[in-house]
Amino acid sequence: MAKTNVKLSEAAKKKAIKRHNWALQWCWNYERMQAAGYAYAMVPVINELYDDNEERCRNLERHMMFYNTHPGSSALIFGADMALEEDYQGEVGDSLKVALMGPLAGIGDTIQAVIITPIFSIITASLAQEQNYLALVTALIPSFFLFFIRWPLANYAYKKGTAIMADVSGTGSFEALQVGASILGLVVIGGFIPSILSGLQIKDIVRTFTNAQTGEVVESPLQIQKGLDAMLPYLIPLALTYLCYTLIKVKKVSPMKTILIVFVIAFVCGALGIM
Repeated sequence: MAKTNVKLSEAAKKKAIKRHNWALQWCWNYERMQAAGYAYAMVPVINELYDDNEERCRNLERHMMFYNTHPGSSALIFGADMALEEDYQGEVGDSLKVALMGPLAGIGDTIQAVIITPIFSIITASLAQEQNYLALVTALIPSFFLFFIRWPLANYAYKKGTAIMADVSGTGSFEALQVGASILGLVVIGGFIPSILSGLQIKDIVRTFTNAQTGEVVESPLQIQKGLDAMLPYLIPLALTYLCYTLIKVKKVSPMKTILIVFVIAFVCGALGIM
């Protein structure tokens, strides 16, 4: 049976959050996705709130329903769900999971795939080109950040309880955050394009002729790149980026075919000595 007026101990909360953050993806499967890992994480909470083993099993069985969201933002759901379990409102927690796992999956995917990972990947690639060993550090920053941010998120949601619903769906602030994050990520990545492709330049065409008076062979380079930079700096990287955008978004060419097209262009230009 359920214990009365029981508040979760700090040990139980820490153990549950630790299990969630480490083991959510354990036993991932196509039928129930992250449900087994989520139920495993909830065991310390259920054990502390209930004495009867049958009641423990019955409540843990609720957490074996289909569950799938971004592992990082899942900490918000888990923290709020712990608070509801503590108040013996497990059914409300089940509804909370169903309501939030979709929106939070979109937010988590956007922050990871559009902002953090691309930005640090670009920084890492730039450092690696310069043979800077800091590239080994910057490559790991996204993984460490997205993992360790789960602890404060879970504790925040535990204190908020069902009020977390208002943050996600009531005010639309999370939707605005998702859109803003996408825009910010694209702007930052766009700003890195010139520096990444700065080496993409047209080589000078060297013309040779013989001076009629001295008989000396004189070289006269035709600086095409300098002329392009005078019109618009980084025109070639911009044109290449626009080509890729047109192929993927307008012509609906697959990313793999687009990469192959760029590879062929680069190979031909390199073989002809154009770039």
